[in-house]
Amino acid sequence: MDRRKFLRRAGAFSIPMLTGMPGVRAAGSSLLASVLPPDSDKVLVLVQLAGGNDGLNTLIPTDQLGELQAVRPNLYMPTSSMQPLTTSLSFHSRMTAMKNMFDSGRLSIIQDVGYPNQNRSHFRSTDIWTTASDANVELETGWVGRHLEVDFPNYPTGYPTSTQPDPPAISMGNVANATCQGVVTNLSQTVTNPFDSTSLTLGGDTPLPNDNYGEELGFLRVAIEQTDAYGGRIQAAANAGNTIATYPTSNLGRDLQNVARLISGGLQTSIYVVTMGGFDTHDSQANGDNTSGRHADLLEDLSNSLAAFQQDLDDLGLADRVLGMTFSEFGRRIRSNGSRGTDHGTAAPLFVFGNCASGNILGSNPVIDTNVDPYEGIPMQYDFRDIYGSILMDWFGVAESQVRNLLYPNFTYLAVANGCSAAFPVELLDFTATGLDKTIRLAWQTAREEDNRGFEIERSQNGRDFTRIGFVAPRAEGSAGVRTYEFMDTNVSSGPLYYYRLKQLDTDGDFEYSTVRTARLVGAAVGEWSFGHAFPNPVETETTVQVYAPRDGRVNYALYSSTGQRMMADSATLYGRRDNQITVRLGGRMPSGTYTLRFTTDDGNQASRKIVVR
Repeated sequence: MDRRKFLRRAGAFSIPMLTGMPGVRAAGSSLLASVLPPDSDKVLVLVQLAGGNDGLNTLIPTDQLGELQAVRPNLYMPTSSMQPLTTSLSFHSRMTAMKNMFDSGRLSIIQDVGYPNQNRSHFRSTDIWTTASDANVELETGWVGRHLEVDFPNYPTGYPTSTQPDPPAISMGNVANATCQGVVTNLSQTVTNPFDSTSLTLGGDTPLPNDNYGEELGFLRVAIEQTDAYGGRIQAAANAGNTIATYPTSNLGRDLQNVARLISGGLQTSIYVVTMGGFDTHDSQANGDNTSGRHADLLEDLSNSLAAFQQDLDDLGLADRVLGMTFSEFGRRIRSNGSRGTDHGTAAPLFVFGNCASGNILGSNPVIDTNVDPYEGIPMQYDFRDIYGSILMDWFGVAESQVRNLLYPNFTYLAVANGCSAAFPVELLDFTATGLDKTIRLAWQTAREEDNRGFEIERSQNGRDFTRIGFVAPRAEGSAGVRTYEFMDTNVSSGPLYYYRLKQLDTDGDFEYSTVRTARLVGAAVGEWSFGHAFPNPVETETTVQVYAPRDGRVNYALYSSTGQRMMADSATLYGRRDNQITVRLGGRMPSGTYTLRFTTDDGNQASRKIVVR
């Protein structure tokens, strides 16, 4: 079914506890009050792109092809080979299958996802992404592990149970993924071959010594018993399950096929983690006309594997139960290097896929400056924890207050996984929200309408609580049967992000909602950019600079040593016509001395401030 048409109603890096087993390996503890509804059958599949995916070679801003060619002359691919998504954005030439997923509304794209004070170490940045920590905080538990411990208190002791007979999570491969790390141990079983469940010796019931050795041996006994019990369930599900689609003959294709088989076989596991390596493309990233090479092969494998998985879920009747998300520890730098590759960068695109993905693009294209510093990465637009939390809210029904406790206090909801909450008895061609100077313009088109009484317009400022702000009656058909609608929201102010949805009313008294769209006012500039002094100064760990923004915009900033070495870089989105506070965190102990803090706005304004680190 075409998902662009609205639907009718209808922790620390973990090593597996037990190694050397060809099939199922061992897995973990407790924390809060229930996250998953007791009758939930929803499944989340996480696909980790290990190594740092090059976002600019994956999702290409075609409105800046000249600039892109200038900064990446040895990676630039022919325009004719790209897979267009919009008039200003394209996929890599080898990502046809994911383009088709987007065209059918089964793929959400979030531009420039990262975190403040990006760390470019593989290990530390992976740790941040898997634990959902701040860059300057180290957590011992993974973000998935913290959620699962809510529903599996005291894990692994006492599990499996009659009501929870299956493992909380599964990591496909040899290593338990750090996202599932709990307080005591990892809550995921590692599975290489779901058909091979090798039993371990249980160790008997001999009394254990009352010391540390006895405690560790007791824990090991529990893990062995649990592994054997879960292994039997996994093997039974694999034998009962089925797959129909044709997958690529790759590790990713094999792992996703096994995930589909286990879900179809009735396994009640709610989280699966699949890892795809090879994205650390420092050299030989492309060859020939740049449509082939290491990165192109990876993108084609990813694209075809996700599409095969989605097709399998459709064929098996499971598509409305399963949602997927990709993530990678960082993107690559804007400029390519001399080895026809790219080095460690900052933000990169993230993809949410499935029938219930919202099917839209969040964020604007990154700005490519032909004079960009060779070390510069793509500035962050969205914090990765906002995507995590939004999926928890829309997919697993977690309360926003609990998301803030489990992830971070400044969580902002994003409409990336609410596609199945939208149902429409009309064939909706498009629905957009565009911020103008003093109004926000909503526009939509329908290709077919049945028993339509009209559309109520609803608005929210938090993405959850909506109120009616207007009504639009049905329109007459235009050319080719298309009806065109428009609504101007004038009761808005500069600064806030507004959420909009359509409430379609049937003549029989029923109603149904569209997906959510977001917009904020652009606003005419009032005044000039103004940058205050850093305070405190001298600085130990962080300082704050007050910035007046004449309009909504983004500011990139970087800290340079007296020798010109860039020590850190980040960006901030500012509200127009008001003073904003930019907090600059040094991200670790820096040598004492004088540094230069440089600011650049998205319309070319620049400012510098001296700070002293002590």
